[in-house]
Amino acid sequence: MDDSASAASLLDTFLRLSLIEGFTVDHLQRLRASGAGGFLPGMTPQGVSLLGKAKASLGSAKAGRRAETVREACERQGIAIVPWGASDYPVALREIPGAPLLLYRAGKVWNGGAAVAVVGSRAPTGPGREFARILSGGLAAARWTVVSGMARGIDAAAHKGALHAGGTTVAVLGCGVDVAYPREHAGLRDEILERGAIFSEYPPGSLPLAHRFPERNRIVSGLSRGVIVAEAPERSGALITARLALEQGRDVMVVPGNPWFAHTAGSNRLLREGATPVCSVADVHGVLGPPPPMAVGGVAKRVLAVLTGEMHVGAIAEAVSMPVQELLPCLMEMELANLVEKRPGDYYKKASAPGNEPRRPA
Repeated sequence: MDDSASAASLLDTFLRLSLIEGFTVDHLQRLRASGAGGFLPGMTPQGVSLLGKAKASLGSAKAGRRAETVREACERQGIAIVPWGASDYPVALREIPGAPLLLYRAGKVWNGGAAVAVVGSRAPTGPGREFARILSGGLAAARWTVVSGMARGIDAAAHKGALHAGGTTVAVLGCGVDVAYPREHAGLRDEILERGAIFSEYPPGSLPLAHRFPERNRIVSGLSRGVIVAEAPERSGALITARLALEQGRDVMVVPGNPWFAHTAGSNRLLREGATPVCSVADVHGVLGPPPPMAVGGVAKRVLAVLTGEMHVGAIAEAVSMPVQELLPCLMEMELANLVEKRPGDYYKKASAPGNEPRRPA
């Protein structure tokens, strides 16, 4: 069997197993260790049931047909199937407890990096929503990828803030990546697909069932170096994300809330339990450190090669054969990395070499 056939066979196996809802990488390890007979000692009844279903599904014609249906749906809609262990499976997610056996991805290829999650209430206060938007925009401008769940309220504000700043944002859904949920976020979904990625562990067409949202929260935190709870009442799903983040060894940060408001009771409880208060991008950097400097490669090298004197963004885009909307985030990163300088009128020039800057008067 050649490498391509072997990869296709492995993907088929992972796809069949992933369609058993609740089956994760942890169960795969158990299945491998259990061999042909018996189950490992100490397993819960649920775990035994999942492994039993897994063994049955591997040779089941019905499971094979369902896997083929999912594969065809992904091909029609341009959805990538990313199995655990693949080069484009997000690095940070690989080692978390209960890592998804595979992910469905729409939008750009994104396999991790400097990412921070911003989560909170679906029904925030006006100031809470606005602060989440501004903080997320600042994080995106500082080269962080902003991760959230595309829900109403704080999630939507986080995505919008990152997009408005020209940055990258990633959404994790509790339904199929082809499902616009909530419906009023169809436009936001399209914007995220242009500038970032949307992930789900559920196949295309999967409905947004209630139990899937707490399950997706482990992916939100798992993709991120830290989780920021922008505003959350008691019994908020954001508190589940914070707990999962701690279990995964992630930092949990909280925007302090007014002690008189029920809207921030959950946030303030996290602070009492030891979460770190943050009120700015600088505070976040105090916890996580700044993201690593941008590597000079790919698009940046091409831009530097064509950039002579001051050039308009349209001329640069034409020279490097990229749409302006795709080039702008790259130019923003290059500006933050002190590789280019932005001039009035959307013109850019190479940044001054160290030591060549005008001297300040003594």
